[in-house]
Amino acid sequence: MAKIQNVYRDKKTKKWFYKKRLPKNNPLGKEWAIKKGFETASEAKEMLNIFLNDLEKRTIEDQDTDGVEFMEFFESVAVPHFERSLKASTYRNRMFVYRYYFPYFNGLKITDIQKRDIAIFKDHLQSRTNIDGEILSSHYINNILIGINQVLDLALEREIVSENVGRNVKRVKERTKREISYWTLEEFDMFFDSISKYRYIDIMKRAGFYTLFFSGLRVGELMARKWTDIDWEKGSIYINSTLDYRNKIDWSASPMDGAKTFGSKGWVKLSPKNLELLKKWKGQQQLVGDMEYIFMYDGSMYAIRNWKLWQDQIIDKYNVGKEKGDQLRKIRTHDFRDSHAMWLLSMGVDIKTIQKRLRHENAKTTMSYYLDKIQENETNVLELY
Repeated sequence: MAKIQNVYRDKKTKKWFYKKRLPKNNPLGKEWAIKKGFETASEAKEMLNIFLNDLEKRTIEDQDTDGVEFMEFFESVAVPHFERSLKASTYRNRMFVYRYYFPYFNGLKITDIQKRDIAIFKDHLQSRTNIDGEILSSHYINNILIGINQVLDLALEREIVSENVGRNVKRVKERTKREISYWTLEEFDMFFDSISKYRYIDIMKRAGFYTLFFSGLRVGELMARKWTDIDWEKGSIYINSTLDYRNKIDWSASPMDGAKTFGSKGWVKLSPKNLELLKKWKGQQQLVGDMEYIFMYDGSMYAIRNWKLWQDQIIDKYNVGKEKGDQLRKIRTHDFRDSHAMWLLSMGVDIKTIQKRLRHENAKTTMSYYLDKIQENETNVLELY
């Protein structure tokens, strides 16, 4: 069963409880926050959030605001805030990065941090390398600086500092733009036609890959979908969560963990053929067992990377015995989303409609990815006449 972070079910009473490790030196002097007896997991999560909010207020009240160090504020206030406001996988990834780079400010009071300190920290990051010996990318450095600003914003809201000095430090200029890799409809058809129509798991793959290409869903969103998310009469599927997978036991696809962004939530229209493939898969799945999630095949959840492995296997099988020029090139599974956008562009669909289908929060995001491809597709269309 999908798990909500820090929320568990008592095997004996069948009721829910929360258990959360607390920051060191918290006002309660406790290592863990535990409360039992909730009827639902959602209720337990809601009460945990209320508890953490109250603890944060007490922490602020008990702190000597003139003497609080940056890292102390980060651990006692910012970390609980991030845990409440971010989906679980995003929270884990950011904490890994922040806890690696933020100790640069060890021993420095948050009220003593000046604009020059953030600027010198930026220079420090530009001199660092990753585990492969490569310099940190501009995008990666800017994300770390954004994290610093978010911590200082929290301090500003709590009137610990009078201004966020990090806002006056320019970000590193990002020289490279995200490259778009995609398949044409013809390439997808070659791939899709190579998947068996009869084997049990292949029927699921056909439904899944077809949905990815013709809906623009992210793979994590695809795997988090339940049968109840489909409105068969309206021909639409509702997106409000993404899969956060660690292992077969520890995973979550709960709306409480959220979609990628607020704008990612919403209905996506599906084609009649897409619905037909999903109905066929549902019939096959029901012969095996009653499963809540659409893309389960044995009742258990599996890693997102499985779709990439299946994709590569299908491509390798297609390419056997073909000349290099006739082979199907490999793309990432996420590139099915870009392929959907490029297919829409080739059909003359406007940017605003593409934004809606991809569920970008604003049209600027869509335009930054695909606007320069419009001329390319215009040329391709004109070559047909």
